Amino acid sequence: MKKLIVVLISILLLVIDNSVMPFLSIYGGFPSLLFTFAVLYSLINGVEDAVFIGVVSGILQDIYFANGVGINAIVNMFICILAAYIGNGVFKKRKLVPVATVFGATIVKHLVVLAILYFLNYKVNLNNILIVAIYNSVIAFIVYKYVLMFSNTEDVNNKWRFK
Repeated sequence: MKKLIVVLISILLLVIDNSVMPFLSIYGGFPSLLFTFAVLYSLINGVEDAVFIGVVSGILQDIYFANGVGINAIVNMFICILAAYIGNGVFKKRKLVPVATVFGATIVKHLVVLAILYFLNYKVNLNNILIVAIYNSVIAFIVYKYVLMFSNTEDVNNKWRFK
């Protein structure tokens, strides 16, 4: 049941991403609510849920991605898995690491997608990556507590763990 709710939330965020967010752009860069949710959800819930949300969010983003179908699904999955591993060792109630993770994940995702498209001989543009990363981080700072409450995992760590 929880996976169905995650899929429905992802679809809603995709619709908002493609209909409302372009109107809130700054210098042509606007946040991706779906990607931000996917990274935060992965950070909180672990690897199994990270694979699920990464693939679902990537497939949904690929619907609106004309060049290179499947790229977002693969890249999102790997980034969400990486976020899940980062989330294994962090204090979940603090916002610094999740916000920094979203910032870094946004930059990595854009660079990887642009590199793949470059090698497939598509015209790529490196503008706005920093703006999008900052924008996603601000969104992550605002919505992190809601994603944490939604996840409501009993095993939310209250300690730093280093493995």
